[in-house]
Amino acid sequence: MKSTAKNLELWEQRIKERVQNGMTIVEWCKNNGISKHQYNYWNQQVRKRRKTGEETTFADITPILSPADTAKQNPVLNSDFQIFFKSFHVIVPCNFHPAALAGLMKVLQEL
Repeated sequence: MKSTAKNLELWEQRIKERVQNGMTIVEWCKNNGISKHQYNYWNQQVRKRRKTGEETTFADITPILSPADTAKQNPVLNSDFQIFFKSFHVIVPCNFHPAALAGLMKVLQEL
C-alpha cells in the first residue's frame, strides 16, 4: 500500500493533468474508472495540503483580445481590477474578454 504522501503526489498530478486537458470531473472519472466520490476525496486532500504548504500564488494573465477590442484600447484609461480567489491574485485589464475570464474562473474553482 502506498503512503499517504505518495498518494497525494499521485492525485495532485492526476488533478493537474485533468485540468490541463480541459476535462470535466465526470469525464475524467469515467475515462479512468474512478468514482467521483474518490476523486472528490483526493481533490479535497490535495487542497488541504496546498493550503498548509504553499504561500499565495501570483500569475500573469494575458488577455485574449479580438481585433475590435484591440482597436478600442486606450492606454490612458486605467480601470483594471483585481480578483482575489482562494490563494490566487488575478489582475484583470479593463479590456478583458468576458469568455476568457469565465474560463479562468472555472479553472480556478476546480483547483
